[in-house]
Amino acid sequence: MKKEVRDIIPGVGLGAIKFGMTRDEVKNIAGKPDEIENVPGFDEEVNDELESWHYDEYEFSLVFDAEYEWRLVSIAVSDPYFLFEGKSIIGMPKNEVMDLLNKANIEISNVEDLSDEETPDLELVESDEAGLMVWFENEEAIEMQILPDVEDDGETLIWPE
Repeated sequence: MKKEVRDIIPGVGLGAIKFGMTRDEVKNIAGKPDEIENVPGFDEEVNDELESWHYDEYEFSLVFDAEYEWRLVSIAVSDPYFLFEGKSIIGMPKNEVMDLLNKANIEISNVEDLSDEETPDLELVESDEAGLMVWFENEEAIEMQILPDVEDDGETLIWPE
């Protein structure tokens, strides 16, 4: 992966890949995805309005939304290659991640236990303010997702410059 696509910046993007970019703009930076699929909605029905691009080698996914003219609205990473605040967060122990978020002045709004029989120790830590989510399994970060900033109305997305 190109070095310009490495830094996780909440509200902005993943290095040179910025929220609000079109699919063609992203393809020019990251190349062709390994897989493209429509994302299931909250009701588990496939949503033709959301398209997810998966890049297998570096384990990251990008979601484009038809409601926003197929612009980039979500980024998820699950590979230690990517850096948050200059540190490889994937694989980091939960207490270190929480310290890192605190040092970055990211306020935690929700911690949710998502454990089930298949994954008995799964937890989600969220920051609504930062548009950031981190999943932990066995007290270790396994995925980070970031979203664009949102206007005070709670609906209008703010594209970075």
